[in-house]
Amino acid sequence: MSKGLILNIVSNLVFFISGYLIHYYLGGHTSAAAYGVVGTIITVLDFEYMFTSNGARQSLSRNISSGRYNVVDVIVKTLAVQACIVAVFFAINFLGAPLFGRLFNDTSLDLYFKLAAFLPISNGLYVMMLGINDGLQRFQYSAFLSTFYPIIKLGVIPLIMFVFPHDPVMGVEVGYFSAMVIAILLGAALLVPVWCSLKVTGTERVSFRETAHGVLSFSFFFIMASLVLSADTLVVKSVVEPASMAGYYTGAMNFGKTTYYLLQAFAVIILPVVSGLIAKGDVREAGRKAQTLVLVAFGFIFPMAVVISATSRDLLAAFYKPEFTIAAPALSCLALSSFFMGMTVVFNMVLNAEKDTRFSDVLSIVSLVLVVPIFVVSARFGGITAIAAASTICTFVTMTVSYVEVRRRMMDVMTVKTWAVIGINAVVWVVLTLVGRVVSTDNFLLLALAYALVYFAYIGVLFLLRIVSVEQLKAMKG
Repeated sequence: MSKGLILNIVSNLVFFISGYLIHYYLGGHTSAAAYGVVGTIITVLDFEYMFTSNGARQSLSRNISSGRYNVVDVIVKTLAVQACIVAVFFAINFLGAPLFGRLFNDTSLDLYFKLAAFLPISNGLYVMMLGINDGLQRFQYSAFLSTFYPIIKLGVIPLIMFVFPHDPVMGVEVGYFSAMVIAILLGAALLVPVWCSLKVTGTERVSFRETAHGVLSFSFFFIMASLVLSADTLVVKSVVEPASMAGYYTGAMNFGKTTYYLLQAFAVIILPVVSGLIAKGDVREAGRKAQTLVLVAFGFIFPMAVVISATSRDLLAAFYKPEFTIAAPALSCLALSSFFMGMTVVFNMVLNAEKDTRFSDVLSIVSLVLVVPIFVVSARFGGITAIAAASTICTFVTMTVSYVEVRRRMMDVMTVKTWAVIGINAVVWVVLTLVGRVVSTDNFLLLALAYALVYFAYIGVLFLLRIVSVEQLKAMKG
């Protein structure tokens, strides 16, 4: 488990580092308004990726890891459901392109959305490769694919520089599509050695109805997560003036989502591990694994959100331009909001390991109904800072109710040590906020060095206080 977690964290690190490099280039070589257009396209794609990615991937992972079903049968039926979902998004993007242009007050978006219609197709196949490997607990292969894809996605930069210098959005779309096609071909090749053995796995066949329910339930939940994390960017583009504010908010969101991407590694691991243990009747061990993963998430990922939140002004000025500091209060909120949503996902993966998705379904419905109106009202009356604050409140509520449900229905995954970690991080946030009022820098290398020193000092404190120990981390291998 520990090896798979580390590899998936590394793959997610590579994913958002490559994203940072792309955003760094776009933010530095385009106007704030043009960058806002790129941010709008990417945000819509992220929203659709959540639906076409996580539903099939998590459903495959859970059904295969349970050991009940024939793996090939699970794959074929999941692929059929995935094809239906992808077809819907293709139609929405291609046929609805003119509507998107009017909705976001930019007619140039028409062509871009028609081209974007092909990206969910490639993404839908790519995540099938990841889900199969997750379900077989071949985490090293899914992590390799997840690392390989963002590296070749960096081809977006030379594409924009040399092929689409006057149309960066086109360069982004062509680069993303090409990277996914290459990753799909590699993923298919990696499955060739095990394909024959999959045919002789469990004899029970999963029903198409159960497959569709599993895919759609996970998809519905992740679409809620995506909506909470992404709808604010679209609302800003639609209702906040001037247009440059969308670019500044995109810059803040770029860093704000850091911890959410990292926590996806925990969600990928916790579902098949806990589901497999529950299927074997070892509920106690499933609870122990969940507690350990939650402690590690708060211990090692939460401080990243805290540091970004406390130093948002320096980070935006150093990475982009001083003018981006207008979004510093928004970033302070978004850094915490993304972590809260990431933990919401982790808690719900623990719940869904039992194949009972009712709570997640209800949470998704309520969130989908309430979030967008809250964001629109916040943006109209308080601009980008108010909408970021609203996002933080919404994600904190979803995280809290999810934790309460896990505790009520299964186990208390928050140990005394986990609460101690939260207290230490609160102190770190206060100290860094006070220091930031006295000392500041717009040199990104110096800021990165300061981040590293603070992070390693913090980790040292965790080990010194024995909140985290080497023995405890070694125990995760079991």
